[in-house]
Amino acid sequence: MTILEYPYVILTILAIIFLVMGLIGLYFTMKSVKTAKEIAEKSFCGISKIENDFEKAGNLRKKRSIVYISIVLDSMKRLYSESKATRTYEQIKRILFNHLCLGIDGEISLYGNENFVALNDLESDEMAKCIDKCFAEINETFVKHGAVNVVRVNFGYYMTGSTEVSFKTALVRAKQACSIAEDKNVLYCQWDSSNGKEFERKLKIENNIQNEIDSNRFFLEYQPILDAKTNKIMGAEVLSRLNSTTEGVLTPHLFLSAVNNVGLNEKFDYYIFEKNCKWISSDKENRTKYVYTINFSRHTLCDRKLAEKIISIIEKYGIDYSCIAVEILEDKSLNENEKLVMITNLARLKEKGILILLDDFGKGYTSFGDLAEFDINIVKIDKAITQKATTESGFLILKNIIRTAHDLGFKTLCEGIETEKHKQTVVSAGCDMLQGYYFYRPMPVTQLEKLFEKQ
Repeated sequence: MTILEYPYVILTILAIIFLVMGLIGLYFTMKSVKTAKEIAEKSFCGISKIENDFEKAGNLRKKRSIVYISIVLDSMKRLYSESKATRTYEQIKRILFNHLCLGIDGEISLYGNENFVALNDLESDEMAKCIDKCFAEINETFVKHGAVNVVRVNFGYYMTGSTEVSFKTALVRAKQACSIAEDKNVLYCQWDSSNGKEFERKLKIENNIQNEIDSNRFFLEYQPILDAKTNKIMGAEVLSRLNSTTEGVLTPHLFLSAVNNVGLNEKFDYYIFEKNCKWISSDKENRTKYVYTINFSRHTLCDRKLAEKIISIIEKYGIDYSCIAVEILEDKSLNENEKLVMITNLARLKEKGILILLDDFGKGYTSFGDLAEFDINIVKIDKAITQKATTESGFLILKNIIRTAHDLGFKTLCEGIETEKHKQTVVSAGCDMLQGYYFYRPMPVTQLEKLFEKQ
């Protein structure tokens, strides 16, 4: 009797063969991955090499372009995982190298933990096209990994021509341009003397913002909100303005980034909220007939003591809960723990009769998921959707948003109405409340009080 007559012996031999083959395959796969990664890493030089090559090119009077690339993965790490964020980052890294290392002297370096600095000799128009193509490929990666509106990428670049500029100065200017792009919510920005002054102004505002709040330099304006059926004023959105000691009167787009950058979201939100409550309390009989919507950052809404603080302020001034509405801004993504805190806070406020609005629906982090997760009263539809509703496809999108909101038991408010056509479109789509320049621009309290009197 031969060994082959025992089936279990044959099966054992086959299993060993397959195991050995699998191990060999795994070895070569890991080796190829390691080799590819080593090649990719070698493609990136150190920042000192870019500095030396920049200075050499300057000595030869060659034109040079410094590009600073900011990558922010924090939201993706919170929403998904560190490993998924790392995989996405590695793909972004490869794409940046392929698109920005152009020309004979093109090179790129890691700068800090996740940012990059690139050197090439592209002209301004060429650089803009290059960045657009680069981001188009990066965006494909975002779609693949579910990272759209989660990972933030911005580019800033500075072109020296043949002028004598040190590497340190060029890099600072590229960083400034990148910061301006972030503030303006655009993909990229080129540094020039005018936006250099703009950046210096931004820093000045940031340095002074704490003192501006402490010195009570802010004042309120109001933009009325109308009932779509009666065209009567139902209330108004509370808007903050800064009478800066150094810059004059500033609107939110000039100072809110400063509030966020220096970590004063909570202090600022409670300060503006109390300011409005104090104003209402000075004429309760007339002012509590209307609803006042006040923006709150998601940073603040994740404060575990938020509900108690808001309730305490309202009771301090003895005003009705029903005349207060909290608007949820779309300024950050939330992890699961933050969502739970925010949901608890909103539920507590709603119990008291405070209205909850979901602001800028259809923009940034605000999505249909928020409709399911947050117990709200009103969906405030972003002006971009309102204004695009005059097209056939845009109207269908708006109408479906409104229908979904109504099916869930929510009212809708369309902002950004600037023409008669905008108004007719949103009303025919079924919107409940209207806001925009077509009716009223933001106004001082004295003008708002006159409108109340007329009504």
